Amino acid sequence: MKAIYLWIGLLLACNTLFAEIVPHWISYPSANNTTYGVYHFRKQFSLDTVPDSLWIAISADNRYRLFVNGRSVCFGPAKGDLQTYKYDQVDIQAFLEEGQNVIAVLVFNLGQDKPMSFFSNQTAFFLTPISPQFDYLSTNQVWKVYQNPAYEPITYQEMLFDKRWFYGYYACGPGDRLDVAQYPHGWAMPSFDDQEWPKAEALHFEGSAPWPLMARNIPFMRVGEPIWPQIRQIEGFETLANWPQDQHKLVIPPHTKAKVLLDFEHLSMGYPELDLKGGENSQIRIRYAEALYEKFNLKAHRDSIKGLEMFGVWDELITDGTDFRFIPLWKRCFRYVQLEIQTNDEALHIERYVNRYSGYPYEDLAEFHCDNDTLNQIFEMCRRTLEMCSGETYYDTPFYEQMSYGGDNRPIAALSTYLTTDDRLLREMLRIYPQSANPATGLMTSAYPSRFPFDHGSWSLVWVQTIYDYFQYRADSSFVKTFIEPIEGVLNYYARHMDESTNLLGYLPERNFIDWSIDQGRVPRTSESGECVHSTMMSLCYLQSLQTSIKLYQALGENHKAQRWELIAAKLKAGIKIHCWNEERQLYQDAPDRTLFSQHSNVLAILCGLDSPDAQRLLMQKILEEEFDEYASSYFSYYLFCAMQQTGREGAILDQMGFWYDFIERGHSTVGETGFASHDRSDCHAWSAHPAHFFLASVVGMRPAGLASKEITFVPHLGKLNRVEASLPHPAGRIKVHYQRQGELVKTNITLPTGLVGKLIWEDKTFFLQSGPNHLQITK
Repeated sequence: MKAIYLWIGLLLACNTLFAEIVPHWISYPSANNTTYGVYHFRKQFSLDTVPDSLWIAISADNRYRLFVNGRSVCFGPAKGDLQTYKYDQVDIQAFLEEGQNVIAVLVFNLGQDKPMSFFSNQTAFFLTPISPQFDYLSTNQVWKVYQNPAYEPITYQEMLFDKRWFYGYYACGPGDRLDVAQYPHGWAMPSFDDQEWPKAEALHFEGSAPWPLMARNIPFMRVGEPIWPQIRQIEGFETLANWPQDQHKLVIPPHTKAKVLLDFEHLSMGYPELDLKGGENSQIRIRYAEALYEKFNLKAHRDSIKGLEMFGVWDELITDGTDFRFIPLWKRCFRYVQLEIQTNDEALHIERYVNRYSGYPYEDLAEFHCDNDTLNQIFEMCRRTLEMCSGETYYDTPFYEQMSYGGDNRPIAALSTYLTTDDRLLREMLRIYPQSANPATGLMTSAYPSRFPFDHGSWSLVWVQTIYDYFQYRADSSFVKTFIEPIEGVLNYYARHMDESTNLLGYLPERNFIDWSIDQGRVPRTSESGECVHSTMMSLCYLQSLQTSIKLYQALGENHKAQRWELIAAKLKAGIKIHCWNEERQLYQDAPDRTLFSQHSNVLAILCGLDSPDAQRLLMQKILEEEFDEYASSYFSYYLFCAMQQTGREGAILDQMGFWYDFIERGHSTVGETGFASHDRSDCHAWSAHPAHFFLASVVGMRPAGLASKEITFVPHLGKLNRVEASLPHPAGRIKVHYQRQGELVKTNITLPTGLVGKLIWEDKTFFLQSGPNHLQITK
């Protein structure tokens, strides 16, 4: 099965496999259903011989899971929006048999509490064979459909707000409440009798259907092998302590109230499977959490369980005594799972509980090892976080939101372009974000795809910067040219908000965000009247977007656009230097009329090159040594480290790993949201995983231009390390690097794939590298 998924994923790398499809959408009778519902569609057919291939196109609103002859094939569609709704192309030949066959499709609409990243018009589904030979399989009124009464949603209100257990936002969809007695057991098998099921209803629209279709342009998600948890705690009954590794059953006696705390040891996500037998009318609640809690909104050490509380979202079911496998409709994220069980007159057998990891199928990720074991742990935590925060989009957090934010994606993009050569997910996130633009302002929403109703000005600016980063990394002119119009829309919006009396940005009405504050708020701080006016940070963020756009336009031959924005950038730069520099502190303050000082404003001033190189180095020293009103979080440290690169302080980046050492000390298996004790919401936030990028870009020293060219430059900064090894993916093959420092001698082994050449710059010495192994010994 694993091989089949990999094969399908590779084929779906291309979105032009077949000609344009003609979908025939169907639904449950009484169409235009926008409320919660779970539906089963079936099509029975007979084959004299199994064909060499049988490609289909398939999609659904909200989601589908495809089965052929009872075997799970795939699930989808990939997230999109109602401008470019995705469909999948799958060859189901490997699942077919001679004689009777059935295509069975589970379709669900999660209603008003569906994940915020889901777009929906109404419950609907289509399946279209690519070859006319199999047109008889197309969705129409011959298909059978059943609305499953066994399911109800556990709403956000029930899960979160009646007993609020954390501060912040949750947007991952409802829990599943399931009455197993009403479930159509065996519905996906050819032998199932669907005679009593109604026929599907064909949907007809005035004009075109409300789902403008686009072929899936990312692979299917990886479906992993079963992951078994450890039992950490049992209440209410006794069992074998080594379950489930030896696959012994858990047997909960009749009339027993029990709890079983399971620990997967690392944060995970996917589709957990609970296999049940017997125990008619037992009630089971399956609760998911990143960690246990000392008290409301305060997580304990991630390995700790004693005397702690279990808070988290949940699913629940009532059993009917039959053998049954429960799998949530939508993916769950967790380290800990607690089974809360109340049996009735019959003992309940839990045959097994496992997770099947589901995430983006990255392959051949970069590797990094050094003589500091904690830094090795940090690299692995960051790499795991990238994987956990990559699905059909990038995720801000897989537990709370599963949404792709324009600002989060800049450090994620930098990380992914160094760790992998698979840019399909990154390109899709860059592509779809401008589709959220407000026609009146040109600004994008905070996160997309999502149903967020508000523009988020600062994230639109950072999206512009990410486009330039991608160009630096991949030199992909044809792709980035497609974004000129939305880039212009963002830049023009801020040009209209320039205050001519100061040459700073004036009043900005959006929910502007640069970083979380150390006290749970956000920066930039607003004025006493609650307004964002003459913000140094926002002016600098705009200036940085102008500067990156100018470089991009110059590289693309759009010189007239570059010249226009150079004039505005010069005015803005002058305005910031005149009105925001504090002579007494020798720092940039956060607004001309407010003597608040942040690392953020001063880091951005360096990145925008406001001062001479010598002045930037002095400012960098002050950033690292002085006290401020606001400090960079683990997220904004990405920009701090970029400023350290720019000022020749790359060798000290490894000395700034305090947040990540703290994550390890608190038992994290992935990196958290801010590193601030006052804001300890998400245990998995890929915007904080950027140290893995800097380990490769600064410590190993592989420069961005080498990611796309045939000439690689290495400028290593080992800091206090004596040994560094790395393996980096490149379109030409793996690049292997080994540095070994022995007193005054440095032994260097760099292996470049065929067709690549390069150079190594070690302090003031340059060494030229050829394809294949390069063995160098460097002395001071």
